[in-house]
Amino acid sequence: MMQRKGVTLIGIAGDSGAGKSTYVEHLKQLLGEENVSVMSTDDYHSLDRVERNKIGVTALDPWKANNLGLLIDHLWQLKQKRPILKPVYDHSTGTFAESELLEPRTVILVEGLHLLYLEKLREVFDLKIYFDTDISLRIKWKVRRDAEARGYTEEQVLEEIERRRPDVEKFIEPQKAWADMVIHYLPDLKKEPTEANPEPIRVRVAERMRGNKRRLVKWLVLASRLGLIAADHYHDQIAGEEMEIACIEGNTELSAMHSLLDMVSNNRYVDDQLDKMHYDPISVSQLLVANMIYELAHGTNMEAQRFAESR
Repeated sequence: MMQRKGVTLIGIAGDSGAGKSTYVEHLKQLLGEENVSVMSTDDYHSLDRVERNKIGVTALDPWKANNLGLLIDHLWQLKQKRPILKPVYDHSTGTFAESELLEPRTVILVEGLHLLYLEKLREVFDLKIYFDTDISLRIKWKVRRDAEARGYTEEQVLEEIERRRPDVEKFIEPQKAWADMVIHYLPDLKKEPTEANPEPIRVRVAERMRGNKRRLVKWLVLASRLGLIAADHYHDQIAGEEMEIACIEGNTELSAMHSLLDMVSNNRYVDDQLDKMHYDPISVSQLLVANMIYELAHGTNMEAQRFAESR
């Protein structure tokens, strides 16, 4: 198996509360903890919570509240297999903790607010994903997380969401146009919530039309036509960029998942981890994205090599 030089960096951008951290954790488990380093760009805030409130800026402001220059420097060091001493932002206190050493592994999953904001950031990544979530889900999840884990009351979280909205629209959402792939969670209104699935969700996977970088949608469309998976297919403009879209819904059976992974890949790495009778849309997307990252990291097929060389 041919190993690519350096490490493979995957950038996952998106608004706070969209579910990036949870998605990254699942990708890490699928790819193997020993193979993956994870970092959050929240650690590159330049102001703590008290300082931001004092001068009236949000953490979404790329220039006033973040050190993107240091982030760029650290990402390129990691790209060259060099360890970094990175800052640490403690969300539970809103202050900075002691810096920590981050060792690069085969794959580095980077999630944060501004990963696609600057060209020098975009250039370092082997795959650029914008993680989007319907606003109703985003509010629900952010309230749940910040109230339980970050010391906020529900009222404070709702006030903060409203205060951040102009910066989300100005600094965060336009980054969709630079993503190779946009993953969008939507409520599945056709399904009734159950104890096993209290929040039925559809997953929309959108890929850019130009540059011949459609790597998942074409397979999802084919799998849908073969009856392996339920997925609508269409085209749409996202942040001014023409994208091809497949929207996954319902459950995909185990046998169908094996067939789908056989279609998209010539390696058995992720396929061998299938152990459930059926998979919801989120799980399907995680398995497919993990498989894509594995092939980018290990150069297991010619399409992966061409994708890497074209960047």
